[in-house]
Amino acid sequence: MKFKEVQKSDYISNFWDEESRVLKTIWNTPIDMSEEVYREVILSQIALTIKYAPNNILVNTENAHYHILPETQKWINEKFELMMTQVKIEKMAWIVSEDFFAQISFDQFIDDANHNESFLIQHYTSDKDALEWLLQKG
Repeated sequence: MKFKEVQKSDYISNFWDEESRVLKTIWNTPIDMSEEVYREVILSQIALTIKYAPNNILVNTENAHYHILPETQKWINEKFELMMTQVKIEKMAWIVSEDFFAQISFDQFIDDANHNESFLIQHYTSDKDALEWLLQKG
């Protein structure tokens, strides 16, 4: 795979592999970032996802330490559902954070976002294992 960096900020980096149609996203959100900035990052990420329309997404949250507030989780889910009407994601692999509270926030988002079971989600501890699963056919 040949990932090309397509977007980078203080909080998130995105890499695209055209051949496999995998979008790799690396989160780097500090625990003390503002709610407003976090929402801006989410909107930027959704726009990028719509632009590339990946089949599969690899989300690395090992350095995602921001604790998502319940009302923001609801807001994210609404935005995510709108995105899913435009992008048909097949699989999403998550590299999990060791920060327990941040991981609970992401898990809540995953559970809520996938309530309609429109795509498969798996958790991993390494990019290698996650990519293997994403690239499996069927």
